Amino acid sequence: MRCLRFAGILALSGLLVLVSACTRSDMAVPLPSGPSTIALIFDLEAVPNVIMATDSRPTATIKATVWNNGLVVSGQTVFFTITSGPGEFSDYSTRIAVQTDSTGVAAVTFIGPTMYEMSGDTNATIKAQVQTTSPNYLYKTIDVRILKGSV
Repeated sequence: MRCLRFAGILALSGLLVLVSACTRSDMAVPLPSGPSTIALIFDLEAVPNVIMATDSRPTATIKATVWNNGLVVSGQTVFFTITSGPGEFSDYSTRIAVQTDSTGVAAVTFIGPTMYEMSGDTNATIKAQVQTTSPNYLYKTIDVRILKGSV
C-alpha cells in the first residue's frame, strides 16, 4: 500500500512539473505580402485596357510593377507574351523581355491591329511572367479589349 501511495505521489509530482513547464505564447500573424517562400510580388495593368482599331494601329501600355518584401525591385526581368488574340509589341514580336526601372516598373507597348485586319471586336490576352531563380512560376494575365472601328 505504501508503495502504491509513493508511486501515486511521484506520478502527480511529475505531472505537475510537466504542466508548469508548458507555456503558451501568441503567434505573430504574417503580412499578406510575406514572409513566404517567394517574397516577390507584382501588379499588372493595361493603360488603356480598351482600344479602338481604326485606319491606324491603336496602342496600349502594359506595365508590371515588381516588389520584393515590400520594396520596388529594379533590374528584374519580366517576360511579356501575347497568348491569344491579334497584335504585337513595339519590336514586332509576340514575346519580349523588359527590365524593371528604378521605380520597379517594366513597361511595354502593345500595338493592336487596324480595323481592316479584324472581323469584329476581340480581346488580346497578355501574360507577364517575372523571372525567378526558384521553381515557382510567378505570372499574371490581362486582357486588352479591341473594338473594331467603322469606315
